[in-house]
Amino acid sequence: MGEPSLELTPQTAALAGAADALDSAGLEHWFFGGWAVDLWVGRVTRAHEDIDVLVQRADEAGVDAALTAAGWVHTPRDDDLVGTEYAGDGYALQLTFVETDDQGRVVVPVPGQPIVLSTGPLDHVRRPLGHLRVRVLTLEKMLEGKGVPRPDDAGGEKDRADLAALRAVAATM
Repeated sequence: MGEPSLELTPQTAALAGAADALDSAGLEHWFFGGWAVDLWVGRVTRAHEDIDVLVQRADEAGVDAALTAAGWVHTPRDDDLVGTEYAGDGYALQLTFVETDDQGRVVVPVPGQPIVLSTGPLDHVRRPLGHLRVRVLTLEKMLEGKGVPRPDDAGGEKDRADLAALRAVAATM
């Protein structure tokens, strides 16, 4: 039995387009958040406000070139702190920048409080989406990231639902 694959819909086509653009340009990236949960589960588990992806800050110009060539429009906001946003076909692509610090850790460079994502290189796996295999954070990293729900009601509810869905996948492996 093969792994479950998300079907291509207008929503997942936007994710596939971004993934294909970044892959074709040879850029490291890692999908995370709700869509990565869905890629692990193999079905859409809930509505999504955006598509979350981690990219290397050092690749910012290459990411911009790849996404722009694929039809995404850069829509930065004044309050962008550790990433930026693109829009395409009515969907938001939320980029979060990561860097490797002097200790070899992969961090989200929040000023004064970098968030450590990994103590070494950030691993990924490829999950099926239509004809593509999309780079997502490992199941272990996804479980770790969703393990502490956000403090707000809406975000915390999503995190708890995502964690339950991921645990169900982990139980079958």
